[in-house]
Amino acid sequence: MKLKNYEWTRHGLTEPLITAILYKKVEDGKNVAAYRFMYYSNKIIVVFEDNGYRGGEVIKEGAPSEESLAKLIAEFSEDNDDLVIMGEERIGLKILELLFS
Repeated sequence: MKLKNYEWTRHGLTEPLITAILYKKVEDGKNVAAYRFMYYSNKIIVVFEDNGYRGGEVIKEGAPSEESLAKLIAEFSEDNDDLVIMGEERIGLKILELLFS
């Protein structure tokens, strides 16, 4: 997995503290599916959707910690995937440290 983009912003009302999107690709670089990881104060929610655009499915939930989110991202990632992460800087930097150190 490689980090494609990151943006540190304050979350708005009802928004997750961190949103991470893991884009699955095929050999020609086309996105074929994505996992969205949403880190709320009381839960992490993982949503999956493929390029059939039938709507995302909640596939996993977890406890809210930086370590838990990093483990979930690593669980679903492969070498040629792209990661985009947005949200609170303090949490985001810790997650990136756990994933890429």
